Amino acid sequence: MTALIIFGLLFALMLTGMPISISLGLTVLTFLFTMTQVPIESVALKLFTGIEKFEIMAIPFFILAGNFLTHGGVAARMIRFATSMVGHLHGGLGLAGVMACALFAAVSGSSPATVVAIGSILLPAMVKAGFPKRFGAGVITTSGALGILIPPSIVMVMYSVATNSSVGALFMAGVIPGLILATMLGLTTWYLARKHNYPRVMLFPDRTALQATIGSAFGGFFALMFSVAPPFAIGKLLALWLDGGLPYVLSTLLWFALIPWTTRSVWVTRIVYIGLIVVGIPVYASILALGAFDVSSMGSAVAITGLIMLGWITLIQACGKYTKIAPTFRFELMWESLAVWRSFWESVWGLLLIVVVMGGIYTGVFTPTEAAAMSAVYAFFIAVFVYKDLKLRDVPRVLLQSANMSAMLLYIITNAVMFSFIMTNENIPQQLADWMLAQGLGPVAFLLAVNVLLLMAGNVMEASSIVLIMAPILFPVAVKLGINPIHFGILITVNMEVGMCHPPVGLNMYVASGIARMGITELTVAVWPWLLTMLVFLGLVTYIPAMSLWLPRILGMVN
Repeated sequence: MTALIIFGLLFALMLTGMPISISLGLTVLTFLFTMTQVPIESVALKLFTGIEKFEIMAIPFFILAGNFLTHGGVAARMIRFATSMVGHLHGGLGLAGVMACALFAAVSGSSPATVVAIGSILLPAMVKAGFPKRFGAGVITTSGALGILIPPSIVMVMYSVATNSSVGALFMAGVIPGLILATMLGLTTWYLARKHNYPRVMLFPDRTALQATIGSAFGGFFALMFSVAPPFAIGKLLALWLDGGLPYVLSTLLWFALIPWTTRSVWVTRIVYIGLIVVGIPVYASILALGAFDVSSMGSAVAITGLIMLGWITLIQACGKYTKIAPTFRFELMWESLAVWRSFWESVWGLLLIVVVMGGIYTGVFTPTEAAAMSAVYAFFIAVFVYKDLKLRDVPRVLLQSANMSAMLLYIITNAVMFSFIMTNENIPQQLADWMLAQGLGPVAFLLAVNVLLLMAGNVMEASSIVLIMAPILFPVAVKLGINPIHFGILITVNMEVGMCHPPVGLNMYVASGIARMGITELTVAVWPWLLTMLVFLGLVTYIPAMSLWLPRILGMVN
């Protein structure tokens, strides 16, 4: 009965149009003054102790980092890189939007920020290229939701605060599901574009789709190898004189400082192409082959390496006759790969933020909160001093916007903590857990019920509020049923993603509506193919825990 009164009062206040944070606060105060004997002094104490958790500090830092990147030209560079990689496929700009959203999600932690940063640049370009506005709006609205699943994620931090789960393990658990969802959204985009014959984006009009695909694939390989191998080799040399990870940090900074020169030098480009195509790939394949067949003798190793090298050069020549990629080893003719390579290096300073956050957490260099602070400092540096798209005079405006957003979220957190306090004080989560277990609900039925409940809540509440209210109630039941807390956190996060992409309170929809200048009703019709894909993915992530738990288990973060 107590639970009905509390939630009835909360929903009654929300139906008046009152903001969720104030509705939570008034519900708590009304209940405390009229139906309990809890001293009012404990309310003031809980207001302060509720937000004393160290993990909460990550939220304003991630918001600040996202705002620096949004205003600092990082999004535009990521879009160019994504377009050079997948633009030649059906619906190229749409696929580039999905890929750019996934990349920006990995550095921002916020879905609305991802929609604004990518959508404000890409949507006008898609309309200009001949795409229907509905198609572009549907892609950006749903792909922007990757911002809270691909780490770092503000929603995951809130779940951690509400349930005392590991933020680092949650971040790692979101990597594989985030990549799978991005792939599924990309396949949906490609299928619709192919069905309706939407335009491709050919960087070089006289090239075929096959040539562009092979060229961009090689370009992606160049970018990966050329950004990893030389710093590692230089770091190995410096490690002869320096200890720890410092030699690799120094070698990486030195190498990336030289990259802009290499992308503008024709001769360096030729050397890199020859080294990576003719030498790099077969040597790498040889190492894999020698390990797979357990070859240890020098003669056999040389013979296998020579055969792979000869076969590879023969294949390049044979392909060159058909695709005109390298008929006479003129590797500069691989135009797409050079475009991919250059666009990658233009955006690499933004992409390195992924390494700063995830690498720092995994290696133990800093905690998730410290990683958030580092990301804010790093984002400020590259936006102001590296890319120079953000002027120093604009920094106070970005700081003020970030402070406003952080204050709003912290106010919601404070009231949600109080709401959770009265729920716990009235023993409601424990009663709910006992009732569900008494009904004979197993893990399968419980997870289905949780999905239905959270999807319904997504119709009336914003994501952060749902997590802070529902997680402390549902978490004890999940633990009693043997559901892994990290898996449960990813499930809740995916539900929040879906809620952001449908009315009446889907935040992504309102942001995309403002960018695309479309009504909510029209946008609802536009997003349904991708929304259906997200629901299918929700079913997969709910009942295949390995999707969430495989990576953190490999890294030793989850038992």
